[in-house]
Amino acid sequence: MKNKKGRFYCVAGVLYLLAILFVMNDAWLYQTPIVKVTKVVTIVEGKSKSTRGTEETKYKQSLYGKILNGKDKGKEVRIANEYTTTEMVDQKYHKGDRVFYKGSSIIGVKRDTMLVVMLGFLALLLLGIAGRQGGLTIITAMLNILIFVIGFWMVDDTSEILSVCSRLILFFAVVTLVGLNGIHRKTFAALLTTLCVLLMIMGIFDLVMQHMEELDYSTMEYLGSIDNPDEIFHAEILLSGLGAIMDVAVAISVALSEIVEQKPEVKFVELFRSGREIGYDIMGTMINVLLFVFGCGLIPTCLIRMNNEVRFVTIVKLHIPCELCRFFVESIGIVLAIPVSIFITAVMMKLSVKKREKRC
Repeated sequence: MKNKKGRFYCVAGVLYLLAILFVMNDAWLYQTPIVKVTKVVTIVEGKSKSTRGTEETKYKQSLYGKILNGKDKGKEVRIANEYTTTEMVDQKYHKGDRVFYKGSSIIGVKRDTMLVVMLGFLALLLLGIAGRQGGLTIITAMLNILIFVIGFWMVDDTSEILSVCSRLILFFAVVTLVGLNGIHRKTFAALLTTLCVLLMIMGIFDLVMQHMEELDYSTMEYLGSIDNPDEIFHAEILLSGLGAIMDVAVAISVALSEIVEQKPEVKFVELFRSGREIGYDIMGTMINVLLFVFGCGLIPTCLIRMNNEVRFVTIVKLHIPCELCRFFVESIGIVLAIPVSIFITAVMMKLSVKKREKRC
């Protein structure tokens, strides 16, 4: 068994290295010319003023490189580039960079090698630490990405976004829970809990919004010419809370299922207490994880506005109410998932025990 595992990890490591080598030499797959930078000459051009009046150093680069694909493959080129110290709207290039080249300028950096290195390393970690479960995690993640892409590719009109996301939620939940936990009663309990809690939090959100002032969607970056920002926000709430709610539901359903398997005569009250203790252990952590996820997305927005002398109180009041609302709704979902999961799992598992007793 150990030899088989060793061979498997060796093969996985070799495939990882081959994948890196492939993307490092896959320029022939692209229609846009790719240039490998072989030499960089950088000089200081002077000082320039930023939009806030501060001075920053301006640099000029002469990039020398070779075209790797297309009809001009092998041709030597020289590209001029300018950047400032902050690199806010420009970029500094280095020797060895592979860049997309059009006309006489750079239109982007080829980053697929970095992505493959990170994704491959993540896959190796999952396989090495979690084994079979890690492999299932990789498969379910790939399936969810595929479902996500297909779902939004089929959206022809933004008015359909909420109905599409509602269907996607069901697919995501089924693929994730069944893929990772198999077809068991505890899986169905977690799935039913997830769907019930999502319905509950959306119902609570709609009920509150009917008796409160409508959220101000005017500060949402995606608004543009879209006529239904409220439906888009509903879809965001559905998708953003799915993972946390599933995590709570799975943790409680698996634990209670094990208790019932080990002690079939356990009473409902004892199950409820056990599930409640498990919920207490994970509730605070999950809510704080949500807070960090939503908070880190606000850092660039807050810094940009504060640098433009917008007070933090004004930012909170006018620019991030939607983020706060989403955080509160999902936190409510995490808390609700505890009693709902306990009730559904306990009922399903106790019913299965009674059926087995009748057969005996």
